[in-house]
Amino acid sequence: MKLRVASALMTFLCAATVACRNTAGAEGKSAAGKELPWGSGTHHWVFNGRERAFILDVPQGLKPGAPLIMVFHGFGGSAKGVRESAGFTPLSEKHGFVAVYPEGTRDSKGKPFFNVGYEFHRDQKVDDVEFARSLAARLVRDLGLDERSVFATGFSNGGDMSFFLGAQREPFVAAIAPVAGTMMQSLANDFRTSARISVMAVNASLDKTTLWEGDMQNRDGWGAYLGTEAVLDLWVKGLTLAQSERVDLSKTIQLKRWSTARDETEARLYVIGVGGHDWPRNLGDERVTTAEVIWRFFDAHRPQSHQPPRRLTTE
Repeated sequence: MKLRVASALMTFLCAATVACRNTAGAEGKSAAGKELPWGSGTHHWVFNGRERAFILDVPQGLKPGAPLIMVFHGFGGSAKGVRESAGFTPLSEKHGFVAVYPEGTRDSKGKPFFNVGYEFHRDQKVDDVEFARSLAARLVRDLGLDERSVFATGFSNGGDMSFFLGAQREPFVAAIAPVAGTMMQSLANDFRTSARISVMAVNASLDKTTLWEGDMQNRDGWGAYLGTEAVLDLWVKGLTLAQSERVDLSKTIQLKRWSTARDETEARLYVIGVGGHDWPRNLGDERVTTAEVIWRFFDAHRPQSHQPPRRLTTE
């Protein structure tokens, strides 16, 4: 893989490890007209002694129980950059979900990143899983969102982060949609599916950064990582799914889908036959953006109210 470029509220959440600072300058309103503690814009907080930032898209007239979509940027990228390129902002207003774009921390070379276990990040101790979990918990509580409907997507390193969150022993996300992402061998070795996590992966077969065939010999220095098909095979076997369809969505885009009669859990792989390491504008239908396809996937996998919530808190 080559280099990836890519106010005060609820006191119990703003205790010793978390200090709150809102720089957005705006608050949203709920469907009932009530002022919300968080509005669209940039926010800062201190989590475990480290200042972190995130950007929010909060729709006007936010309804109780709305979903939360976490969108992670690529290595060397930014929350602002992925917010502008991914296309979730207008969908947040249209469909009524909250989107949050966390900002990664900087490594020893000053590159923003999310810690998923790259070889050259062995010296980095930041725990982005607990940061993401705590951020989701805070937003769910403060904005009255559905704790069962927290989802993760992202590009490149952000796609890796989405896989990383979904592969946790006690995941707090209900489904993931990594774009140009993969799984490090170290994560794959310990992978055990303890939850029914639906997966939608989007990868280009000609990607020269996240290599389709992977890099198990670590030629590029990121650490050994699986090829795209090996990653999906891991999930398919772990979730005991069977291939149910293979569809050509266009001349250059193919969908492979696995499902089960047991429940609604599924895995999808969108194979992009052109282009390289980027966020595709659409997935075969020019009238529908990739972000819209991801939202529809997440919306279809919102857990029912009788299902137990994910572990959002760390206590």
